[in-house]
Amino acid sequence: MAGNNQYVCTDMSIASASEVGSTVDGRRARGDASRRLILDAAIRCITRDGVSTLTHRSVAAEADLSPARVSYHFPTVDDLLLAASSAYLASFDDRLRLRAELALAGEQSIVEVCTDVLHELVSTDAQSFLGMVEVRLALARRDRKIDDAGILAVIGSFGADEDRSRAIAAAMFGFAVLAASEPEAVPRHVVRNHVRTVLGSQGE
Repeated sequence: MAGNNQYVCTDMSIASASEVGSTVDGRRARGDASRRLILDAAIRCITRDGVSTLTHRSVAAEADLSPARVSYHFPTVDDLLLAASSAYLASFDDRLRLRAELALAGEQSIVEVCTDVLHELVSTDAQSFLGMVEVRLALARRDRKIDDAGILAVIGSFGADEDRSRAIAAAMFGFAVLAASEPEAVPRHVVRNHVRTVLGSQGE
């Protein structure tokens, strides 16, 4: 009987540990979902209203969450700005990486890949892109740095060294800021000409 009781206790302990693990996983999943809602809402607020109006309360209203939930995940507005910028860049890097794989597989030239990505950035995505430029400037004034390693890695996958990758990224970024700021959309052929000039032999 004593042996049976021991086994019963052991089984109950295992079940309890499993339940605890399930509870922790559930909380983590809900926390990740909340963070995603908050960051998406922050990006929409920045795109629509600019950085200067961003507050925990404005993001909470946009996400339909309590201000306390927003400040729990992001204690300061700077934390919120940095996380929103990182999320936007991660999404952009993923799209760029998928396009780059087409070029590396020989399905599309690097010039066409870069033209497609850059043209989207300055046309359909212009407002959100300019919003993230504003975030970058706001964070720079606060000595907060945004990590550009993702895009540099993609450029480097085509054989460019670090200095060349940084030069290409800077030239593309500068063009995108100017083009996205134009009152009318910049035609694709103009974007393509810029890409060919910047890439030079790298695009062949």
